[in-house]
Amino acid sequence: MAVQTTSVPDTEGSLEQFAQNLVHQLTEHPTLYGIPDSMVQQLSGQLTDWETKKDAATAARDAARAATEAKDESRGTMDESLRTVVRLIQADPNVTDQARLAAGIRPHKTTRTPVPPPATAPVGSVIASEQLTHTLYFSDAATPTKRARPSGVAGCEVYVCIADEAPADPNKFRMVRFSTRTPETIRFDAADGGRTAHYLLRWMNGKGETGPWSQIVSATIPAV
Repeated sequence: MAVQTTSVPDTEGSLEQFAQNLVHQLTEHPTLYGIPDSMVQQLSGQLTDWETKKDAATAARDAARAATEAKDESRGTMDESLRTVVRLIQADPNVTDQARLAAGIRPHKTTRTPVPPPATAPVGSVIASEQLTHTLYFSDAATPTKRARPSGVAGCEVYVCIADEAPADPNKFRMVRFSTRTPETIRFDAADGGRTAHYLLRWMNGKGETGPWSQIVSATIPAV
């Protein structure tokens, strides 16, 4: 007949209860288990040693947590004071840039870097899944997988021309939207259903300067 055994628990809480109960049973009823007294005494001493060190570790952990919280609170207070002092130094016209640098403070720029005209073109794509409606997506040619506009760009000019063939002259297109985010919804009249809309796009910065034209993107306007 197989002898059933009980596994020693892995978790500390269960392990402590298991060890305490086992030592108690071995101590109170030695004849029931046949374990030598020397081994019981050794196990009892090991249990006491572990409980003492476990309590010390718990106290140290609690103290470390409290110390970390106190440190973080102290840093927050100091950080606020540092920022106040830096703002005062930056706002004082009598403090030289050399003195600021010596204190580890970066001087304010006295002139703004001019924003150049956009150097890249948008890349467009159209989804035509609704009647008389196009959903126009655009991104930058330099980062086609990202929706973010290039640095310094205010938005995208959207031009359209409804024709069988896309004209080569940008002047044949009319501006329908200045879009600051993608996608953009473009709606058409019922008379345009079934015809082809051709799109030209270009970036514009905050000064109204525009960049190069995109490639023409074309899509059929879903009819009613």
